[in-house]
Amino acid sequence: MRTQARSESPAAGLDVGASGASVAAALRGSVVAGRRAARRASEVLAPAGCTVDEWLVLDALRRRPGAMMSELRAATVTDKATLGRRVDALVTRALVYREVDAFDRRVIRVHLSSRGKDVLSDLDARLAEAEQGDQPRDQ
Repeated sequence: MRTQARSESPAAGLDVGASGASVAAALRGSVVAGRRAARRASEVLAPAGCTVDEWLVLDALRRRPGAMMSELRAATVTDKATLGRRVDALVTRALVYREVDAFDRRVIRVHLSSRGKDVLSDLDARLAEAEQGDQPRDQ
């Protein structure tokens, strides 16, 4: 008896029964939308002296205070070297600080500083304002 191999969609959340072309088109649309959103966020954050990667780190630390670098990599989908540079830049600007874990001295945890919390609130407000400005207004 011969069994047929099941193929799974390379794009999460897409209908497995969809044709290859429609899966590719949906994936393309998602990638393009993501790039547009990242470009727009970059335009909004740049005047505040922040990159999208830095904002993602700050936001991840708000959600998970005292995160390890490996947790930040997963939360921000950033490679190790880039994340290290971004955290270094945030430490230099006193927006985050590093602390040795109390139980395992090999582990370094990253925390938002009070200044970092203030800056993150400002960045959130800028992004929200930009998003509202992009929405069509009711007349």
